[in-house]
Amino acid sequence: MTNWGWIIVWIFIALLFVFIFGLISYFFSKSIVKWIKRVKRIDERKDLEQYPKLAKIVRMIKVICRHYNMKIPEIGVYPAREINAFAIGRINDNLIAFSTGSINNLTEKEIGGVIAHEMSHLIKHDFAWILVVQGFFDFLHLLLTNAFFYLLISRSKKNSEKKSLGESLITIIFYHMIYRLISLILRILTLLPVFWFNRKRELGADRKGAKIIGIDNMIITLKKILVLENQGWIVNGLDLTEDTVNFPSFRFKSEEKKANDENPDPNSLILLKFNPSKKKSDWHLELFRTHPSLEKRIAELEKLKRTRGNF
Repeated sequence: MTNWGWIIVWIFIALLFVFIFGLISYFFSKSIVKWIKRVKRIDERKDLEQYPKLAKIVRMIKVICRHYNMKIPEIGVYPAREINAFAIGRINDNLIAFSTGSINNLTEKEIGGVIAHEMSHLIKHDFAWILVVQGFFDFLHLLLTNAFFYLLISRSKKNSEKKSLGESLITIIFYHMIYRLISLILRILTLLPVFWFNRKRELGADRKGAKIIGIDNMIITLKKILVLENQGWIVNGLDLTEDTVNFPSFRFKSEEKKANDENPDPNSLILLKFNPSKKKSDWHLELFRTHPSLEKRIAELEKLKRTRGNF
């Protein structure tokens, strides 16, 4: 097969891989996440009126859906101490779920801010857009790594003709290490625009949510969550919020296992979480965040309020 033939084959394989993975994520992510996070559906409970907060959540989501002429998503709750929520699923077959920590620690008005943010993701079909963007850069990563692999193989064949068996083996191992390193670097470089895109969608969901529930209510929600998170870093009156280097987080294995059991994380399957990260990070690590920090989100809304006022 000619060089161009191999290039065409690689492009086809990369496209096929990305397409299949994208379809699996699009059609099955909701079911996978429901199973991993142990989500219990609440919008079909017959005794819902006995639980005022849950009933309020369902009513508010239904009102937003009627206003935007969209199908009502599944509404669920999952067991976790974190203050969080997420939205996921394909168009007209969505799920919006709230952690028990959110429902227990936030007022109805503050939960309304979380609802408005997550419903904004569903209104704008953010999950589908993120899959498209991630699929494009996954394809780019596969294409570039395969092209680099082809260059290494071609060079290895030329050099192996002039070397002994031992020298050829060392060369192959060296090229393999170089390939792995370049592949890792390309993976990181292709993830950066995906993270940037997701951060932009999160800020957009905050702005859209502010239009739904009011900018002041959205700011109040974010500030309350920030306060609750910072409380988690105060130990015997010592504030460790800013210091994540000198005071690393120590945890017994049994405690860590319990925390993981209560809050399993399906990694990249959930990109539209309301609040995925608690620790603050250095500026260079901000590039790898899937979400802006709460401080940045609050600052963006306050800036928007100064320029446009309440809406």
